[in-house]
Amino acid sequence: MHQRSCRRALLGNLAPVVRLGITGLLQDGGLEVVGHGGRPDAIVEEARRLQPDAIVLGLDGYGSSELKERVRDAVPRAKLILWPRDETEMQVFDPGSSSPRRIAVSASHALLTELGIHRARERE
Repeated sequence: MHQRSCRRALLGNLAPVVRLGITGLLQDGGLEVVGHGGRPDAIVEEARRLQPDAIVLGLDGYGSSELKERVRDAVPRAKLILWPRDETEMQVFDPGSSSPRRIAVSASHALLTELGIHRARERE
C-alpha cells in the first residue's frame, strides 16, 4: 500500500472568498487541498471518496450541525475544523472526540498550527 507524503484537506460549505483564502493559506503551508464541495451531499461523498486528513466546514451555515455529523461518519479518522464566518473562534474535533476544542483564532496562524503545518515561506 502506498503511503501519502502530503497531508490533504477537503474544504466544505465555506463562502467563496473564505474558501479562496483558506486554499491559498493551506497550499502555502504545504498542505494539498483535494477538493471543495458545495452542497452537503457532495461534501459527504467527496469526504468518503477522498479520505482527507482534515476537513474544514463553515460553522455558521444552515444545516452545519447535521453536515458535521455526516462528514464525521464518512471519515472518522479525519480532523474536522468548523470555521466561523467572523473568524473569532474555530471548533476542532479531533478523530474520536465527541466535543470540540474551541480555539480563539488569529485566523491564518491558528489554522496552520492546528493542522500541524508551517508556512513554506514567510510573506514579505
